[in-house]
Amino acid sequence: MKIVPTLVEEYVNRVPRQYRTWAGIGWAILAVSCAVRLLFLIFAEIVLAGVGWSPESLIFGFVRWSVIGVIAVIAAIAFLTGANRPDYPPGV
Repeated sequence: MKIVPTLVEEYVNRVPRQYRTWAGIGWAILAVSCAVRLLFLIFAEIVLAGVGWSPESLIFGFVRWSVIGVIAVIAAIAFLTGANRPDYPPGV
């Protein structure tokens, strides 16, 4: 099962291997920070609901960080699995 779309995979193959590794690490850090933000939003929603306030205003942030996190995970997987392939085109 392929997680990474073909166009993204073709783009990653054109990036030099050293840059692929660093880009993959950067995307992975962004994905982890998005997960931490989502956990914080869930905690804030629980606290606000317990106090009697409506946590509906946090839905936009939850959706936003979910979308950014999914994109970051896909990019991290693409760059980190692409880091094991040889450089394309050869000799560049």
